[in-house]
This record gives sequence, structure tokens and C-alpha cells, in this order.
Amino acid sequence: MLAGALRGCASESAFAWRQVVSAAAAAGSCSGSAGRLMVSSPCGVAQTSSPLQRWLFQGLRSSSTGAASISGGLSEAGSLPPLVLRRVDDEALSPHPPTTDVGPLTVRYPFPIEYYKDREAVIYSLDERPLGLAPLPGAAFNVPVRIDILHRVVRYWRAKWQQGTHKAKSRAEVSGGGKKPWNQKKTGRARQGSIRSPLWKGGGVSHAPRPRSHAHALPRSTRLLGMRCALSAKINEGRFFVVDDLINLRAAPLQDADDAAAAAGVAQPAPLASGYLSALKPASGPGSDSSNKNPARWSRHGLSPADRPIREYGELKRRLGALTEGSFGSSWLLVDSGEAGRDGGLRLRKLLKCSVVMEVVSPEELTVYHVLKYHRLVVTRDALQRISEALTRPHRVTKPVKHAWWARRRQAIDAAVQELTQAEAQA
Repeated sequence: MLAGALRGCASESAFAWRQVVSAAAAAGSCSGSAGRLMVSSPCGVAQTSSPLQRWLFQGLRSSSTGAASISGGLSEAGSLPPLVLRRVDDEALSPHPPTTDVGPLTVRYPFPIEYYKDREAVIYSLDERPLGLAPLPGAAFNVPVRIDILHRVVRYWRAKWQQGTHKAKSRAEVSGGGKKPWNQKKTGRARQGSIRSPLWKGGGVSHAPRPRSHAHALPRSTRLLGMRCALSAKINEGRFFVVDDLINLRAAPLQDADDAAAAAGVAQPAPLASGYLSALKPASGPGSDSSNKNPARWSRHGLSPADRPIREYGELKRRLGALTEGSFGSSWLLVDSGEAGRDGGLRLRKLLKCSVVMEVVSPEELTVYHVLKYHRLVVTRDALQRISEALTRPHRVTKPVKHAWWARRRQAIDAAVQELTQAEAQA
């Protein structure tokens, strides 16, 4: 009976649909082409049709009298009612990731962004003095932020870092059980061959976990794209900062008037940018630090006697908090040039050894997981240059000689354009 009822409903629906199509053909084109939209067919299959057929199908679903009421409504209304439907090219309906800068898997910001355009970042010292500008290539620091790419790259790194040392003993590795516990028959109990069977307490584990690697493959281009997306997100959210040094406090530069006075042979005190710079002057009292009196010791590390390193974790945290004030978060990721670098080095790593809100890494150790884990990203000038080079150079060059020739040619063209621009500005 159920099958007969379903066949009757199907035949009635097919007859009504044929009546609707004939009525649409008789009515003609009642509206212009408004694009191809996505509608649902009577069988539940997505199809594309004209606006008239969509309106007729919607009336067929809501009407109980079939095609007569639809054709009557069409003649009485004279025009199609407004429909709210999605377009076929709507990316929200597509199971594939978007290929443009707008889509359901791309982060959208409340302000307009011109993607792939070069940017600039202000280079600060730890005492919040601007020292210059650092270029940020748009191909590395201004790309659409893809959530799916970030998720894939984070999963890749976490799976690669997983130890995989889980292990349980199987019945072949558990000691004992070499003798049959009791006879096969005439005991009234179930037959058993070993007390180390997975059915026994203290026996082996069936399908036991074995030590293995959880790492899976991910294309290097995807990993580079994930890093570009993570850095672009930090810049768009105002949580990306560039500093000159992370461990050394450098003295403020002399002003023009003082330079002129020094050239004339008149001794003038150096201007102090803030109160703490008074401590940068080498002391000469009985309780002063004798290390400031040895200029050779400072010159070996690329410093001057007026500079001093940060010696306390609290001072570094206070200065970073003042430098990054206004941005969201309370944790910092510091990126310097490495353990042997002058902008952080081993001294900075010893200072942050027990910190839970700060971590320092080198550009080679930087991953998408680190960038997303911490709220604020503070990069030194040297580390930024190395990151920029790693993200802008092609990761796969099939013809290195030809690529190098084109690179030199592009540099020559850029130099010529810059020279012509300067000549025009001077003229």
C-alpha cells in the first residue's frame, strides 16, 4: 500500500510539473535574465533554472490545486514576486576553499585592506623611541588570512612534535603463561590455553598501541602560505612590533646643536630622552660598576660605553608592556637573530628561562603555532629581514641560472627607476 501511494504521489507530481512547464511556455518570458540561481527540485536535487521556473516551482510547492492556481496567480499578478535565493557562485555553497580574498574561510576585517600591497613598520627601541622604517613586502606580510590553511599548518606541526612513545604489551611480551591452566575437557570451565590471553587480568593487550611517528606530509608551499597568513593577521590586528634590540638599551643620539658644539670643541651633555637614560652614563663614584670603564669590553659586543643590557626580567616585561600598550593580550613572542646574535642571544634566553608569558625563538625556529599561541609578536630588525627573505624567495627553482639572471635584471630595473624618480624629484 505504501509503495502504491508513493507511486501515485509521484505520478501526480509529474503531471502537475508538466502542467506548470506548459503554462510557463504559454506565458512566455515574463522577466529578464537575472542570473543563474540555485533552487531545489521536487526530487531534492539541486538544479538551475530561470526565474520564471523558480517562481512557478515555489508556487507548486505552496499550492494545493496544482498548475491551475499557479497560472491564475501569474495572470492576476502580472509580474513575478521578489525571491530571496543564493547565487550559484556563492562560495558559502562550495565545499572547496575560496580562491579569492573574500570567502567563508577568509578572515574579514571591519576596515578595507588592499592585499599584496607593500607595507612599512616603525622600528622602535625598548624606550619607545622611533628609529626608522622597515619594509614589509606585500607578498609576505599582506595576504588574505585563510583559516583553513592556518588549521592545516598547526595540525602539521603538532603532529610532528608528538612523541609517539605510547606502548602496551601484547600477549607475546607478557611474562608467564607457558602452561595450559587446566585441562581442555571434564572441568566444567571454559577452555583456556594461557593466562596471558587478553581475556585474563594481567594478560596482554589486543591491538596494543606501538611507538610510531604521527607526522604527516604537507607541501612546503602550504606551510609558507600559513606563515604569511599568520603574520598578516598579526599586522592587521595591530599586534606586530619591530624593535632594534631586545636586550640592550642604547643611548639616545645627539641633537644637531650638540653635534655642532662637539665639532667646535665645546663639551655639552648629551640630551636624555627619558629619566632612565641618566643611568646610561658611566658612573665614577666609589660604588659604580667598573665594567663601564672598560670600552674594549663593550666594543667587542658592538656596544658603546653609554649602552647597557637589561639584567632583570621585570624590567624587560615592563618595557615590552609599555611598547605594546594598546594591543590585545598579555603574552609576547620574541624573535631575535639567534643564540649568537647581538639583539638578544643567550643572555635573553637565560632571562626568559622560567617565563610563562614570554618565549624567544630564532627565525629558523619560528612556526605558525608559535605566532598564533602568543598574543603579541615582537621581532628585531635583523630577524625581520631574514623572515622576509625566507617568505619572498621562490621555494622551488627549476632553472637557478635563469632565475638568477632575471633577479639581477629586476634589481637593475628597480635601481634605474629609483634613480629616475629621484632625478625628477630634484628637478
